[in-house]
Amino acid sequence: MNTAPTEDHSPSCRDLVGLLAQTDRRAAYAALALGATSVAEVAELTKLRPPAAAAALQKLTDGRIAAFDSEKRTYTLLDDTFRLAVQAEVRVSGRGSGDGAGSYFRRGRLTSIPGKAEVRSRVLAVVKDSFEPGVTYSEAKVNAICGEWLDDWVSLRRALVDEGLLRRNESGTTYERV
Repeated sequence: MNTAPTEDHSPSCRDLVGLLAQTDRRAAYAALALGATSVAEVAELTKLRPPAAAAALQKLTDGRIAAFDSEKRTYTLLDDTFRLAVQAEVRVSGRGSGDGAGSYFRRGRLTSIPGKAEVRSRVLAVVKDSFEPGVTYSEAKVNAICGEWLDDWVSLRRALVDEGLLRRNESGTTYERV
């Protein structure tokens, strides 16, 4: 098994349920969990036709549940995917609080910045974790990180500064996580 890169945004719990909603994908996931590493092995274990097995594996790879090693031509499950999704869900919505913050995330990205202060605070705290404490970031790097979360990266960067989660120097050229 493999570990997902920490730089990538893990899929949300909602994304994972969606990815595994189809029978072929669940079967392919199970085959990988049982030790299959190739399209042929997955097809054999699942009784899927090879094109269907390949399509299911591609969806699992695209959804960051599995990884494909192009040198070895093998598939493996990503160990941390489910754990990271649950951790993110708990950070966003709290255990059982159902405050609605989770609805602002789709496929590991923000759909918008919440207006309600409490929900906004939870959502921005998740984004803040993309920045390492004690590291100074250029404005271009902050823009790039914010752009990974939301197309309107300017508003997101401004919200992080306004909420006191990022501190900007006086000239506005560098930022640090607070």
